[in-house]
Amino acid sequence: MSRNAVSRGSMKQTDGSNTIRVRARLHRALRDLIVTGKLEPGQKLNELRLSRRLKTSRTPLREALLHLEREGLVRSDMRRGFTVELLSARDVREIYPVLAQLEILAVKGSARFVPALLPKLAKINDAFARARSPQRALDLDTLWHDTLMSQSKNTRLAAIVSNLRLAIRRYEHLYMTESHLTSVSVSQHEAIMAAFARDDVKAALEALEENYRFGMEALLRKMGEE
Repeated sequence: MSRNAVSRGSMKQTDGSNTIRVRARLHRALRDLIVTGKLEPGQKLNELRLSRRLKTSRTPLREALLHLEREGLVRSDMRRGFTVELLSARDVREIYPVLAQLEILAVKGSARFVPALLPKLAKINDAFARARSPQRALDLDTLWHDTLMSQSKNTRLAAIVSNLRLAIRRYEHLYMTESHLTSVSVSQHEAIMAAFARDDVKAALEALEENYRFGMEALLRKMGEE
C-alpha cells in the first residue's frame, strides 16, 4: 500500500473521529440546556439561533436534536420543527416504579459485593450532602446509584437503567432544586448503606424502593399532580 493511500486512510479516520466528537459535544450541550431548564418545556427551538449559540452548523445540530427526540427530550413536527418535550406527571408515574424495580434487581443480584463498595458510597453521599447546585447534586446522586449497582454483570439491565435515567434527568434536576428534598435523599442513602453494613439485604432493598417512591411522590406534589 502506498504512503498516500495510508495517509488518506488516516485522514478519513481523523475526520470520522472529529465528527463523532462534535456530535457528542452537541448532544451533551443541548441535553444540559434542556435538563437545567435553560431551554424550557414546550419551547420551540430555533435551529439558526441554536447553531449560532453552540457555534456549529445546522446539519450536526439537527442530528443531535434527532438523538434527543429518541431520548424523549424533544419532539419534531413537519410544520413547527423541534420543540422541547413538556414535563409529564405520567412519565413520573410510569418510569420511577420501573426504574426502582430494575435497580433493585441489579443490586439484589450483586448484593454480596456491595459491602466492599460502602466506603466509596459514603464518600459520594458526603459530597452529595455538600452539593451547592442542582446540577452537582444530580450528578452525585446519579453516581451514587450507578456505584451501588456497579457490580451487576447484567449489561442489558445496566443499559436499560441508563436509558431510563436519561429519561427522568429533567425531573431529577427539578427535584434537586429543593435542598430539603436532597437532604432526605442523603438520609435515605445512609439507611440503605447501614442495612448493607449489617448484612440485611432485605431491608436495604426496601429502603432503596422507598428512596424511589419518595422521589416520585415529591415530584408529583411539586408538579401539582399528586
